[in-house]
Amino acid sequence: MSRIWFFAAWLCCLPFASLAAEGAGTILIGQVAGVTGPVAGSVQEQISGAEIYLKAINDKGGVLGRHIELRVMDDGFDPKRTPDAARQLIQEGALSLFLVRGTGNAEGILSLLEKEGVPLIAPATGATHLRQPVKRWVFNVRATYQMEVAAAVRHLVTLNINNLAMIHVDDAFGSDALAGFSKVLGEQGLKPAFVSSYKRPMGDITQEVKRFAQVAPGAIFVIGSAAESARFIRQYRAVGGQAQLLTLSNNAAQAFVDELGGDGAGVIVTQVVPDSARASLGIAQEYRRLARDQGKAVSDAGMEGFMSAKVLVEALRRAGKEPTREVLRSTLESMRDFDLGGISIRYSPADHTGGNFVDTSVISARGRLLR
Repeated sequence: MSRIWFFAAWLCCLPFASLAAEGAGTILIGQVAGVTGPVAGSVQEQISGAEIYLKAINDKGGVLGRHIELRVMDDGFDPKRTPDAARQLIQEGALSLFLVRGTGNAEGILSLLEKEGVPLIAPATGATHLRQPVKRWVFNVRATYQMEVAAAVRHLVTLNINNLAMIHVDDAFGSDALAGFSKVLGEQGLKPAFVSSYKRPMGDITQEVKRFAQVAPGAIFVIGSAAESARFIRQYRAVGGQAQLLTLSNNAAQAFVDELGGDGAGVIVTQVVPDSARASLGIAQEYRRLARDQGKAVSDAGMEGFMSAKVLVEALRRAGKEPTREVLRSTLESMRDFDLGGISIRYSPADHTGGNFVDTSVISARGRLLR
């Protein structure tokens, strides 16, 4: 009987032993983002960019012999759903969270990161609050929204366009963009021509659109999700508005351009990633080559995912064969001037900003983002 019991016990344990062995060879990384909802298009492009790089690494044996698994959970871009999804990924053993999309979404899990001691690498938001003061467990890659707004305002002023307005979503993202707008206008000795806000879900904006047309500013910053920004732009164009229209990098995706259609021509979109078509830049060459090899499309949003994945992989390499969450955090904090291929990322205990690259693009009449 004892031999039969031993054999049965050994047989029952086989699947668990196998799973344990597989787990030892895998690094689980968790992502929470709006795979569905108003930012789905750009989120899917970001995920594609990250997966292109991670696949290339895994195809070569992974990081120090361990493959990286990116497990994505959909929160529909609803900040109320993000904490539960993030908590589930942490409970499933995610070494780090990655590319969490949205200002309110990322801010909503800060206490969870601190409590569980889990790094968040490359949140897909330019929120100043995630950088100042330094958040111990958050490591940003992209520049801030305020940097984007400031660069765009200064560019417009050099073109003698000084009568500037803004419409923004009434949340942490919109407030951050407005703060940057007000700050840079003050530095330029200017005052806003008109500022308006809206709550989600966006209701009837007919009167607001007419008001902007009546004020007739030289340029309007449109701050919101892709769906919200596209809706304002279409209605503003429909009433004959002539102002230069600008939006931020959260809308730097082909999906946004496609949604605008013919109304997108001439819209300026700020960028926090380099042009994937820039032949002289190493990271652009690498992204295009790997995407081509895998039969995938390239895009500006995809470039953000690709860049972020490079930072993640480098941190995992430096953290060693058996990294803990704390080791990964301290490893990231010690990264100095990591060259992504022409773009530098730098962290220290006093600064988790990462990068400061800002550029501008314009939507062409053929529906492409041009630099």
